[in-house]
Amino acid sequence: MENFFNNEKIFRSLWKWKIHITIVVFAAILLSVIITSPFIIKPKFKSTGKVYPVNTMTYSEESESEQMLEDIRSVDNKFRLIDAFHLDKVYMISKSDPLYKTYMLAEFDKNVSFKKTEFETIEIKVLDESPQRASDMVDSLILYFDQLLQRQFAIKYLEVAEIAKKDLQNKNREIDSVQAVLSDLSKKYGILDYDTQVKAATEGLMNAAALKGDTKPSKELLDNLKENGIEFKRLSSQLHSFQRVADSLKIQYDFGISQGMKKITYSIVVERPFPADKKSYPVRWLIVMLSTIAALAASVITVLMIDFYRERIAAK
Repeated sequence: MENFFNNEKIFRSLWKWKIHITIVVFAAILLSVIITSPFIIKPKFKSTGKVYPVNTMTYSEESESEQMLEDIRSVDNKFRLIDAFHLDKVYMISKSDPLYKTYMLAEFDKNVSFKKTEFETIEIKVLDESPQRASDMVDSLILYFDQLLQRQFAIKYLEVAEIAKKDLQNKNREIDSVQAVLSDLSKKYGILDYDTQVKAATEGLMNAAALKGDTKPSKELLDNLKENGIEFKRLSSQLHSFQRVADSLKIQYDFGISQGMKKITYSIVVERPFPADKKSYPVRWLIVMLSTIAALAASVITVLMIDFYRERIAAK
């Protein structure tokens, strides 16, 4: 092996094989240029957008940005984008393939990426053969995120409104029932306000007795209040309690409808996407350089090995 790493022999071998090495290097350059040409590898353009979540809420220990990342890269959003831009045709994957979804998502993930930046924004990157389509796809993903959260919040608040509506209907039926009983007591026994009428009837009875007047009306009212007044007072108190609950339920219902029907955005676009004017893939110079270095290294090692084994054979 010492002979193999002899500098003088190495340079002599390289000089002897210089034409072959040069041919291999030029062939590698030519081949890499051809392979990276638009005719073989179609160029792709990158479009980038950055958004920040607003008007959202978290459901666990995740931050708002992490929650946004989960929502925006959901499978539902991915397939919505795939269908909207007919990416099955772009990626040449047949919908009749039994593994269509698996292949589609794998290809999608190669060309579309999401990540949280150090400043808590969400960065969306799309690679596509069409710069305009790449930009439109980023815009659409931001729109789909807003619409997804609108649906989520609408479902949540409208459910609250529906529950409050049913509870309010039940409570109103109870109010109507109590009011009917109170109305019947008022008509039959002339009871309108227990505490006020007890005080007034007592004062009337005392005044009539003192003045030797007619005490019968006051006595009749007091008898009615004695027999039915407590029930009237209990029902009146219950009615007021039911009405307070009904008012609270109406507020909940109105709030749920208001929140469920409102249309607001849930993202601020920090960096808006635009159609790129320069391709991002493939990086031709890098491929050519790496191919050239690899070909040079392989050819040098090969010729050195050839000379080394020839010398060993000759030595025997």
